[in-house]
Amino acid sequence: MRRSRILEIARFVVAGGSTTIFSYAIYLGLLYLGVRYVVAYPVSFVAGVFWSYFVNSWFVFKRPPTWRGLAAFPLVYIVQLLFGTATVYVAVSWLGVRPWAGPLLAIAATLPLTYVLSRWLIRKTSAVETGARLDG
Repeated sequence: MRRSRILEIARFVVAGGSTTIFSYAIYLGLLYLGVRYVVAYPVSFVAGVFWSYFVNSWFVFKRPPTWRGLAAFPLVYIVQLLFGTATVYVAVSWLGVRPWAGPLLAIAATLPLTYVLSRWLIRKTSAVETGARLDG
């Protein structure tokens, strides 16, 4: 594997960590402000999707974000959610994995898929190709 691709994957892992920290901080902040968890969680999740798009565009794939990419990026998370849910179900129900470990397997299984889908989507909707930058 080329060095540039290895560095890109490493940046993707760092970006994922920053997204997790960002989303969790939003969640905890909303709880601190008195927002109920059933509202705080989806708000923090959506904020994390936005954060992830911008971090992946600028930091991971070195592409300017676009409106088209921002609008399409949640599809990556829908695919990730569906594939992750199926992974947890199969692991726990069919393979006898403990329920607490199922999500860990789902993360491991969805990480490569999320990387490939994010890379494809951001490159496809990149301002380099479309010229429709968010800041212009």
